[in-house]
Amino acid sequence: MMPTIILNSHERCRQTGLTSTSIPNPLTRLSEREMIRKQTKYHEVLSVVQFFGKKILNLLSDSPLMMLVADNEGHIISIFGDQPIRETLEKLGITEGIQLSEQEMGTNVVHLALSHKQPMQVVGQEHYHEYLHQSACYCVPFQLRFMNNLSGAIALMTAAEYHNPYNLPLLTSMVDSMEREPLLRKQSRQQAIINELMINTVNNGVIITDPKGNIIEFNQFAEKITNRSREQVIGNTIFAFEQFGNLLYDVLKFKKRFTDVELIFTNSLEERTICLFDAMPIYNDQQILIGAYCQFRDITERSELEKQIFNAEKYSAVGKLAAGIAHEIRNPLTSVIGFIQLLRTRKQGDPDYEYIDLIYAELETMKRLITEFVLMAKPGSPERRLCDIEALIKDTVHFMESQAHLRNCVIHYDAPNENIHLNVDPSQLKQVFINLIQNAMEAMPAGGKVTISTKIDHLRKELVISVSDEGIGIASDQERDVLTPFFTTKEEGLGLGLSTCVRIVENHKGKITFTSEIGGGTTFFIQSPL
Repeated sequence: MMPTIILNSHERCRQTGLTSTSIPNPLTRLSEREMIRKQTKYHEVLSVVQFFGKKILNLLSDSPLMMLVADNEGHIISIFGDQPIRETLEKLGITEGIQLSEQEMGTNVVHLALSHKQPMQVVGQEHYHEYLHQSACYCVPFQLRFMNNLSGAIALMTAAEYHNPYNLPLLTSMVDSMEREPLLRKQSRQQAIINELMINTVNNGVIITDPKGNIIEFNQFAEKITNRSREQVIGNTIFAFEQFGNLLYDVLKFKKRFTDVELIFTNSLEERTICLFDAMPIYNDQQILIGAYCQFRDITERSELEKQIFNAEKYSAVGKLAAGIAHEIRNPLTSVIGFIQLLRTRKQGDPDYEYIDLIYAELETMKRLITEFVLMAKPGSPERRLCDIEALIKDTVHFMESQAHLRNCVIHYDAPNENIHLNVDPSQLKQVFINLIQNAMEAMPAGGKVTISTKIDHLRKELVISVSDEGIGIASDQERDVLTPFFTTKEEGLGLGLSTCVRIVENHKGKITFTSEIGGGTTFFIQSPL
């Protein structure tokens, strides 16, 4: 016996003049523009229905099935499934855009489900029109309160011979899941956005791996630090990174954690980035290892600041020491040197004369060391005047030639093609040249060539003076300390010469840099603004 709801529908169809043996002609149809607007509005619903609908079609693959989605007014906005059924429906005028109303299409499952707001099924002769007596239809209405209460209906159609009483509960279960899915997708998108913002906006490099060490997340700062792109590393092993791959192995293999491990990265321009590295294992709710997390914190600026503070403290300590030395030693030392000079003039030819010469030489050494202390600790403010740099360098080279000859060295000055005049303190700048040439010769115990050259960098508006040697070079582990006070690789000396040069050049608003290669010599660059 037919349900009352369906009998009442049949009666209404007869009252409106519909003939059960005729094929209805749907008159109400969405325009192409309206169809696009509807599909855009229901885009999320259509995506979810496709996702779950394909699962049902696969589950019931032994039966020919067709699934459709209708809006809250019964307009079909999507049809997919068995192609023969779709072709049959098209012959009957049932296509995307028509309205499945009772007045035009007779008793149909979509109209009943939307009207009564409950799951419905219409099987075989329960359809008003005889041309649908060979079909079985099921429909469940939906209302998505998480998507502005968007409503409509999902229908499933098959041949009457494949009717199964479990089809409607299965479709109802699908709609229940579908109503939750948009919320889950929305939450997932929001979480993905939050994760994206957290990972890519922090000033730290972030890398996440799976349990096997394959990289699954690699943020923009990690790209900058490691000089590798996200596309290059995603899916590849973390162990290929020589700086920290072994640390991640210990994290994943032995569940270790690392904090504040200092790492140094160098890019293609030989620029160094100093980072503190942290790494830890990641566990799920069941405390099962699911991967590893690591981050890099750039401390380059902080490290440079600490270095500057440390050097400033050195200079301050040396300044105090130099002041004390100058006060306590310089005056009596000057007197002693004067007396020794007097004795030298009177004792020539005396057997003890050579000892007086030795005493005089040692006193001169003490005087030079004291002068270096004072100059390095607090070089006087430059007494600037317009100076011919070429003439100053030539004068310095001439001054150092005798010493170069004794050391079996040659000083070559590659003079510029243009005259260069700068406002500098010539005596201080000459002291810088002397120190650099002296160091260059000392770096070549067997002798060699010292080359001095100048060029103007018009782009940076600065003069660059270079002093090169053919010496033993500077070890990479010593490069950081070469320009700091009291660092020296010589058996004699206090390590104040280069730091004095740095102070003088900085007082002239310039800077000193260098490049070096073991066995290939060293070049120091004085960069001075024009």
